[in-house]
Amino acid sequence: MKRRDLSFSLNNIFDQVRGNIFSFILIIGLVFLVDYRDVFGGPNEIYYVLSTTLVLFVVAVIINKYRNPFQYHPHYVFFVKDRNDPMVNIGPFIDPLIIKLGLIKPEEFVNVRYSMYPDLDMGLDLDPNTGFITGFPMERGNHASEIKMQYLGGEYSTTVRVEVVDTLKEKMIHQRDEFAPPRTVAQLLVREEDLLKREQDLDYDMSQRQGILDEEYKSKELSLNEQIQIEKEEFEKKLAHIKNDYQLQLKQKDSKITNLNKEMESKLKELKEDRNQKIDKLEVEMIEALQNKEREFVDFEKETKLKLEEKKRELEESYKVEEEPEEEVVEEDPVEEQSEEEVVEEDPVEEEPEEEVVEEEPVEEEAEEVVEEEPVEEQPEERDYDSMTITQLKKLLKEKGLSVSGKKTDLISRLENNI
Repeated sequence: MKRRDLSFSLNNIFDQVRGNIFSFILIIGLVFLVDYRDVFGGPNEIYYVLSTTLVLFVVAVIINKYRNPFQYHPHYVFFVKDRNDPMVNIGPFIDPLIIKLGLIKPEEFVNVRYSMYPDLDMGLDLDPNTGFITGFPMERGNHASEIKMQYLGGEYSTTVRVEVVDTLKEKMIHQRDEFAPPRTVAQLLVREEDLLKREQDLDYDMSQRQGILDEEYKSKELSLNEQIQIEKEEFEKKLAHIKNDYQLQLKQKDSKITNLNKEMESKLKELKEDRNQKIDKLEVEMIEALQNKEREFVDFEKETKLKLEEKKRELEESYKVEEEPEEEVVEEDPVEEQSEEEVVEEDPVEEEPEEEVVEEEPVEEEAEEVVEEEPVEEQPEERDYDSMTITQLKKLLKEKGLSVSGKKTDLISRLENNI
């Protein structure tokens, strides 16, 4: 894309006015409104109005150019076939005013491509990379086409017009006959030679452009293949790196899982050991408690027996003291009582081996004792209570769970009433 220097001329000013005619009319209307309202009073009113008009027009032109700074120079070409005009060469450019103001930078246009619709006259070609329109037009007439400049970020468009005539005379004549006068043989031969020459030039240009395009295609293909290969290698490296990272992460997770399993197993073992220890302790404590209870029970039995024996002795002694003044026979009783006391004293000694068994089954011994006592109670009628001593009567009463207080007659009556 060419850069043009900023230049002002009368034709450029007329072109700007013609291109911004609606904006110019609107500005004139605003200026008349300002003048009508008498905003700028005083002797210099006309200068203020003119300066305001100029400023508004310049602003409108800048806005219009900023919206579409893309242009062609020249945007209009007049080509005469018989005049041997030079080859048409039209080039694109960005408006220099916008560049000078810094609103647009040409360096920002990247990946620029040019397109044309509709196509211009046969013989004119558009270079899609540079945007230049070159060639010799072959078809007569007034041809106009829209040129689009597409770049990374947007697009601009403008129009180009090419007028082609055979002679200048056709341009001067406003109204022509429907059929033109026939040409001479010389003119036809010259025209034919011109067409052949231009056809050769076009073939040469086409072959050169085809060669350039082939080379460009091959170079681009090679560069693309190299780029694809490089990207493939980089992708494989990244993939291998990611794979290694993933494998390392998997190994770390596996090691963590194994460590956790080991910790869980060790904790389970510790818990089992603690539970077994607690169970053993509880069993030992239960056994000790049971043994202590059994010992306490045995001691309690011994104490109760000793207490009972002491009470028996005290009661017997008290009964002896009461019976001595009443009967003379009582004097012989102490001897018997001593024997009985001796027997009673021997009872705990005899029961000691039984107490060891009682620790395991105390209930059975009581049943056995009751069974042994029952046959004694079954034959009370055969006994002679009168011939028995007080100690014997008291013993029978104790065995039957009766009171042992009172005289001998009271004891006998209790035994008889019980029967």
